[in-house]
Amino acid sequence: MLDIAKKQNLPAERWLEAATSRGIYEEDICISAVVPMTVMHTIEQQIAIARKSRSTIEPTVASLGIVKTNAQRFITAFHASDRIVPMDHLIAGRWGDLLNMELVFTDEHGVTYEVGSSEKIELATASVGRDGLPFVYVDRAQITHSTIPNLDVECPVRFAESLKS
Repeated sequence: MLDIAKKQNLPAERWLEAATSRGIYEEDICISAVVPMTVMHTIEQQIAIARKSRSTIEPTVASLGIVKTNAQRFITAFHASDRIVPMDHLIAGRWGDLLNMELVFTDEHGVTYEVGSSEKIELATASVGRDGLPFVYVDRAQITHSTIPNLDVECPVRFAESLKS
């Protein structure tokens, strides 16, 4: 969601723009209940860093303000159409299982990091889904994804690369 809010034609934004042409409709796309908090928290942290550095190199406070506004609008649209999936007992159970697992991802620069609690909620939400139907998790493909039961992943980076071919 953060990459979509940046409106910089990043792979996630291109994936979303092309979703309808692939039979994925707006009402099919949901987010975990923790996503609004994590996205807004990340943006606020980036704004604080930009304020301290007073840099004129991107991202600036002004450009991050635009990202924040875009994210707020995006989250509001999800909320208005009941596409923010709350934690229920099944998701909480899967999250508990994931909390006991050491999950390691690699960022776009090749740096590995341990998956935190809130991202584990996202993974739990996607793998459990709603009304017995799991979701497809849209994220950069990770080897660790294969260790999570019932998790189906669609990688926007691979999608964007396929457009170049």
